[in-house]
Amino acid sequence: MHLIDQSFARFHKWCLFPLLLTQLSAASLTLPSVSDTSLFENKPDSNLGATSMVSGTNQKYSRSRALFLFDTSSIPTGAVISQVEVLLHVTRQPDPDQHQGPAASDFSLHRLYVSWGEGQGSGLTGTIATPGSATWNERHFANTSWATPGGMIGTDYAAIPSSTTSIGDVGPYLWGSSNTLIEDVQSWVNQPSTNFGFILINESEGTLGTGRRFASTEQSDANNPAPQLLVTYTIPEPSAAALIMLTLIAATLRRRI
Repeated sequence: MHLIDQSFARFHKWCLFPLLLTQLSAASLTLPSVSDTSLFENKPDSNLGATSMVSGTNQKYSRSRALFLFDTSSIPTGAVISQVEVLLHVTRQPDPDQHQGPAASDFSLHRLYVSWGEGQGSGLTGTIATPGSATWNERHFANTSWATPGGMIGTDYAAIPSSTTSIGDVGPYLWGSSNTLIEDVQSWVNQPSTNFGFILINESEGTLGTGRRFASTEQSDANNPAPQLLVTYTIPEPSAAALIMLTLIAATLRRRI
């Protein structure tokens, strides 16, 4: 027993060294959204789950916010996230000859803390929600309300934006990688049950003409794809030296036992 104890003591000591001898295998994934919808203040009990996403303030001072979710289950367990970007395509902006036309502004991604239902509402402003679908008033219609209509900062979604970008004309827009965005995706990989996606909020909701429509899973094409999550990650792998050392340690244990 004394020899076994000594061997395990050596094993514990030596194991610290191989941990330093690791390689990192890098890979990248592009993940399309699996669910997306919008909250529309002017139609607080309507759902927009089967139409394009909308966020910002229209020319009638009505706010909207977009929700979308990515399935990160294809990222391997144990992956270390190193970069995350989000790509959205603006497909429509306010009419330039109405109320001074469209206004450029910043849009921020906030991590959602609570679940919501995509729904199947269609049309520019949606249709009456079915049970379980998200609306301005409820994250699950006829069942569960938001902490406040449209979602409450710090309760329904994170107070600190994960990433922010400025939007003007129609076209693609990229939300760049940040420590917060990386932490969001890393937490979803480590704890999939915490993945409720993002809410896209305009930083100038008091300004009319900031509203924009975005391609969604239901309304997209080759030029305007659905929201995309661009992830780069690494998988720690034992180096050749570490594997040799582990083999020698195992052999030593066998001889002493």
